[in-house]
Amino acid sequence: FGSVVANNNVDLTVYRGEILAILGENGCGKTTLLNIIGGLDTASSGQVTIDSERITPDSNEARNRHIGYIFQNYNLLSNQTVFENVAFALKLLGMKDQTLIEERTMRALKIVKMDKYRNRLAKNLSGGQMQRVSIARAIMKSPQILLCDEPTGALDYKTGKMILSLLQEINQLYHIPS
Repeated sequence: FGSVVANNNVDLTVYRGEILAILGENGCGKTTLLNIIGGLDTASSGQVTIDSERITPDSNEARNRHIGYIFQNYNLLSNQTVFENVAFALKLLGMKDQTLIEERTMRALKIVKMDKYRNRLAKNLSGGQMQRVSIARAIMKSPQILLCDEPTGALDYKTGKMILSLLQEINQLYHIPS
């Protein structure tokens, strides 16, 4: 078997508050590129830096601090509640203050309009609801970068359009120009 090049000579700079879309055919390397940027995969050459800090699969702390990731398949814990799925992001960061976890989780759920479903199990949600929970989990830590791997791919047109509008609102909320 020969080697496969998913991405070659990629040089990318993204500025605070900027929204960037990566388009291409299935299998062309979009998810691979996002996984390299997000420190989930390693590039065979080059490096990813965020504010001069190198991001690699071994840099869990830096990745957790800088990057929110909205996965194509949501990656929710199906037997956990909406609240537990979102709060999990803060627990991964080592946060133990239950009051602060409650406040930040509910704030994120309100932003994505899922606060009234806080006690519903993830497996009982629609695709659009799962995507909104995934977004809430990704924004919990106020990441500098929010990576979205096909955030509307599994959704109908109307729900997909709503998710894109929500992502634009979140970008404006977190990246107010100075």
